[in-house]
Amino acid sequence: MSGTAPAPRSPFRLSVENGSRRLLTRLHGLPRLLIPLATGILFAVGVLAPPAIGIAALAVILVFVGWLAYLSWPVVSTGGKLMRLLMVVLVAGLLVYRVLTG
Repeated sequence: MSGTAPAPRSPFRLSVENGSRRLLTRLHGLPRLLIPLATGILFAVGVLAPPAIGIAALAVILVFVGWLAYLSWPVVSTGGKLMRLLMVVLVAGLLVYRVLTG
């Protein structure tokens, strides 16, 4: 045991966690490769499609990755937090680039 009590969760975090439970359960029941494959397809669409479609695809990825990062943040290591933050920043940067060059 670590000897430290977990940090109290805010009402907002509790509502996000409770609201996410059903969707996470459904996602967990999908075939293992479906989510990475769908994310890869959305990424390809985000990069290669015309701006309106590409921006929408990248926005979906950003929301999904940000949501998962938010939910997992309290339980991952510092390295895990850095990787999640890097992923969110990279997708957001690509999204901003597509918006500005669209």
